Amino acid sequence: MEKKYDFEQISQSWRFCFNGDCPMRGECLRFQTGLEIPEDRQWGQTIFSTALKDGRCDYFRKDEKVTLATGFCIAGNPSMSDAFVRMRHVLKGYLGGHGTYYLYRNGKKWLSPQQQEDIRRIFRKAGYKEEVVFGTTKETYDFT
Repeated sequence: MEKKYDFEQISQSWRFCFNGDCPMRGECLRFQTGLEIPEDRQWGQTIFSTALKDGRCDYFRKDEKVTLATGFCIAGNPSMSDAFVRMRHVLKGYLGGHGTYYLYRNGKKWLSPQQQEDIRRIFRKAGYKEEVVFGTTKETYDFT
């Protein structure tokens, strides 16, 4: 059987699911990747079956390709105004701190579709009307 997923793209921190009783298992990326774990991979993180509550799981990830993006800036190159400094502080908190902010900002880490939308929302909330511009994009599974 040919593998659907490229395990070179799946980090050791990816959470797999093995809950065979989950009604969403057929369309869940976490469960489907768990079915294809290579024989040389012997350990990893997992989602417990207790995560399923009332037919819903907070860790569910749809088994579909999405558009990931690297890097971001705002059209018009905003000045170092107080608003920009405050907005950048919010972005750093959202993305995990100073170091990870710059990894995302400079295109060293991929941004999920949700992160891309959240970044747009943060810019809009700060009063920027210009569009956020992302760098490289790719269609792939979201293992972020």
